[in-house]
Amino acid sequence: MGRKLVCLCNMVSENEILAALKKGARSTSEIQKITAAGTSCGRCLVLIDAIVEEFLAHQPNDPQQRLEFDA
Repeated sequence: MGRKLVCLCNMVSENEILAALKKGARSTSEIQKITAAGTSCGRCLVLIDAIVEEFLAHQPNDPQQRLEFDA
């Protein structure tokens, strides 16, 4: 994982998605709200889903660290 662009439409890198996940995002929809990745053409949504899934697979489940994002 690294600096590659995941969302070309909104110029969102993999590092930006990972930063949002580290701050508490737990779904693709939350990543969309925070970064705008996947909100234009949607072609990158499968990749965002994979990044989220891989990140969460390596994280302990701690509901106390869950952040709420405004709709």
